[in-house]
Parts: sequence; structure tokens; C-alpha cells
Amino acid sequence: MRPTLIHFVETKLALAAVLLGLLCGGVTYELYVQLDASQSTAEALLQANVRARHLTEALSTLQDAEIGQRGFLLTGRADYLEPYDRALKLANINCVKLRTDYADAGLATAAVTSITAKAHAMLAELRGSVEVRRRDGLEAAVKVMLQGTSKRVMDEIRDEVRRLLETEQATIDRNVLHGQSATERNVKLSLGVTCVAVVPLAFCLLLAIRDARRGRRESTHLAHESSHDALTGLLNRSALLTHLDRALGQRPEAVGLLYLDLNGFKPINDELGHAMGDRVLVEVANRLRTTVHPGDAVARIGGDEFVIVADGCPGRAVLDSLAARVEAVMRDISLPELKGRRIDASVGTAFSAENGAGASSLIAAADAAMYARKVLMKHSSPAQPKLRLVSMPA
Repeated sequence: MRPTLIHFVETKLALAAVLLGLLCGGVTYELYVQLDASQSTAEALLQANVRARHLTEALSTLQDAEIGQRGFLLTGRADYLEPYDRALKLANINCVKLRTDYADAGLATAAVTSITAKAHAMLAELRGSVEVRRRDGLEAAVKVMLQGTSKRVMDEIRDEVRRLLETEQATIDRNVLHGQSATERNVKLSLGVTCVAVVPLAFCLLLAIRDARRGRRESTHLAHESSHDALTGLLNRSALLTHLDRALGQRPEAVGLLYLDLNGFKPINDELGHAMGDRVLVEVANRLRTTVHPGDAVARIGGDEFVIVADGCPGRAVLDSLAARVEAVMRDISLPELKGRRIDASVGTAFSAENGAGASSLIAAADAAMYARKVLMKHSSPAQPKLRLVSMPA
């Protein structure tokens, strides 16, 4: 009986060991599958963020070229050509990056090819207008600018880039959700295995939880980076367009938009350094945050360009009141390090009930109003009020 009992116990122990081994093997395989899926998700998320960043950089470069061209056409000042020339050099590099990013992307490849062709056409148009300004003067240049060819092409590029950015944002959201679901499955699996074999798998469980938390933090960080400006923490252009489309979809006749551009920012950036320029931009962003209503959105869409979206705006008077508050807050800014330099801000407004319930039409109307304000301020008398960032004496 005793040898038989010992043999029985040994057999059961061996069977238990085999079952535990199979369980550990199955768990290891499942964890491997989940980790491999998580790795694929992380790679897809990273690629989507890289493509979104390259799209934003390409659009920003074209906008810099357009802004520099407009500034030169209106003023004839050669310093406006510096961002224009820099943008011309970067445009081809950005187009190459986009073609590489979307080399095997199906329909998106065609969209990138269209964007690249339109970018080259627009840059050629900008070069032509600059040459007209140099050769024939302001009046001839204004006639070229009023034709609006480059602006129409730029609007088409913005629309195509926006659609691609929306696709990339959907990819990011999908992968973030998939990563979170995979994390939840990993935790449940680890808890189940712990109930069967607490001691051998406890260490693995702790590692799984640690990796899950790290993955969630990284996913959240990447998602935040894809929708926010790195310097100011405001919404970026992609997130602004998404917010604006949602607001217009909910209340198409009650959305106001303010387009803010800083004048004189470039000399501060060039003479006092980019660090000082960044301080000014951060200060402007902080003031804008505290000025708007809690439901309003504030975005930085270019080097020194900001946009405020006023959701549920009841009328033009409320929008003008918000613009007045923004002007008042901007006038109160004082930075001793500016060493007596001053910068003005041009503010343009648009209202969906007047300028159309489309994101592109609102932005275009506010942009045009901002440039009209810029020209008006440039030719206004010193007695007329201006929006200024005032520096305190050092």
C-alpha cells in the first residue's frame, strides 16, 4: 500500500507540475501575443504622430512663405522675405518627407501627391508676385494679390492637410483605445493566473502592471502631443479644426472666431534670441487662457498666430466685447527683458452667422480681417489706440 500511495502522490505531483507548466506556457504565449500586439500598436501610433507632425510642418512652412510674401507686397520691406526665403528652402524637404511617409498609403498617397503639386504651384505664384513687386511696385503687386490665386490654392492645401490630419488623429485614437483594451486584458489574465499560481507568477504580474501603466502614460502623452502646441500648451491647428468643426456642427449660427497675429515679433526673436521670443509667446498664451470663457478654445496655429473659438456666441456684439478684452489684456503685458522694444497685435474677427458655417470660410474671413486690421494699424495716426505688448523699463 505504501509504495502504491507514494507512486500515486508522485504521479499527481508530476501531473500537477505538467499542468502548471502548460498553464505557464499558455500564459507566456498569451502575454507574448499581447506584448507583440502592443508593440505593433505603439509603432502604428508613433508613425501616425510622425506623419501628423510632418503634415503640420509642411503646412506651417507654406503659411510662413505666404505671410512673408504678403508682408513684402504690402510694405516692400526686405526683412519680410527672410521667412519667405527660409520657407522656400524647407518646402521641398517637407514634400520629400511627406512622400516618404505616405509612399505605400493608398488613397493618402494620391492626396500627398496633390498637396505637393499644389505647394509647388503656390510657391511659383508667390515667387512671381514678389518679382512683380520688385519690378513694378505696390500697385501692380496688389493687383496680383487681389486675384487670390495663391490664396485659393493655399485654402485647398489646408483642406487636404486637414483631412489627412483627421485620418491620422482617428488612427491615433484607435490605437490608444486598442492599447488600453490590451492593457485591460493583460491585467485580467495576470490576475487569473495569480489565483492559480500566486508565488511563481507574482513577479510577472508586477512587471505586467508596471508595463501597462507605462504604456498608458506613453499613449496619453503621445495623444496630448499630437493635439497641443509643445511650447504654449495650447491646441494646435489640427485640434483647432476638429474643435471648430464640432462647434459648427452643434451650433452653426453661433460660433465666433478671433485671429490674432503679433506685429514686431520677428525683431525680438532675431535680436534678443528665440528664448526671449518663446517667453513672449508663452506669456501671450497665458493671458489668452485667462481672458476667454471656460468653454472657448485657444490655439496657436503658427509662429506668432493665435486663434480663439467662441462657442455659443450669441452675436457680433459679444464677439467684439471679447476682442476688446483681449486687446486690454495684451496691453497690460510687461516684460523687462524686452529692453524697450514694442510689439503690436492685429486682431481679426469672424462670425458664423455672417461669414458662413464652414471652418475654412470662418478662418479665411478672420484672417482677412486680421490683415485689414494690420494695414489699418500701419497707416493709423499715433493718437489712434493700438494693441501693444508694453515692456517695463529695465
